[in-house]
Amino acid sequence: MTEISTPPARPADAVGKALFRIALGFVITGGVLMGGLVVMVVVSIAGRALFGAPVYGDFEMVAMGTAVSVTLFLPYCHLNRGNVIVDLFLARAPLKIKIGCDAAGALLLSGLAAVLAWRSTLGAADLFAYNEVTMILAIPIWWAFPFIVAALTLLAVCGMYSAACDVSRLFR
Repeated sequence: MTEISTPPARPADAVGKALFRIALGFVITGGVLMGGLVVMVVVSIAGRALFGAPVYGDFEMVAMGTAVSVTLFLPYCHLNRGNVIVDLFLARAPLKIKIGCDAAGALLLSGLAAVLAWRSTLGAADLFAYNEVTMILAIPIWWAFPFIVAALTLLAVCGMYSAACDVSRLFR
């Protein structure tokens, strides 16, 4: 009987490597965006404290930017198995049961991400059609959604990929 191995830290096959590279690009983009938001908040707070002049509409940009940035982090986190797992019930379970639960969880995450991507696409279309904008800066709200939909779609694909990898580990 062969030993079931733990999953590699990084995917070794072509599909996994491609997904990992795309997810890495998303996480770098999200990190740069989040870093820019941090700088803007610092400038706004310093401007308010020192000169009575904050960055106009900073909270609107922070809200939209944070939503985009955090969503961009999700596929990379999933591929690195960085999600929080509470193994209270599975701590003493056989490895095959744990792997099966990982596969089921990845499929569930994939389905949820796909539904969120679909509904976000419809929401963005409505925001575009009704020309919804932020209150102060009048930034079209739909601008954030293409990034969010792309990240959720990638998360759905990554979930299916990791579930397939887990299932293949069960039959080794």
